[in-house]
Amino acid sequence: MIYVKGIVSFLSNSKLPKTKTYMKNKFVSMKIIEITERYSTTEEEQSVVITCSFTVSMDEDYVCKSLEDYNGKVKPFLQKHVKSLIYRVEIHHLNYLRNSEMKSTARISSY
Repeated sequence: MIYVKGIVSFLSNSKLPKTKTYMKNKFVSMKIIEITERYSTTEEEQSVVITCSFTVSMDEDYVCKSLEDYNGKVKPFLQKHVKSLIYRVEIHHLNYLRNSEMKSTARISSY
């Protein structure tokens, strides 16, 4: 598994989330950092920019020869889980995650 930490920003047309945790499942954990409202010329097209810190656990890919090769795979992976338009992804940390480390990392990312 590949463990990734970073920040993602995306557009959302839905109502503002009520909690700080935007998403949490087996592969992705996202906590809201900032919410910025954006208005357009028509009131019907109001949207919100949500910025979240994230941790991701991705499967290893045989095509990737080094950790840096996974940089281009993070945004498409997040896009599958976030149904809104992602326009910014900052990767702060990439690491190989072995089976023995998975349990301790799951506890850390839940805080």
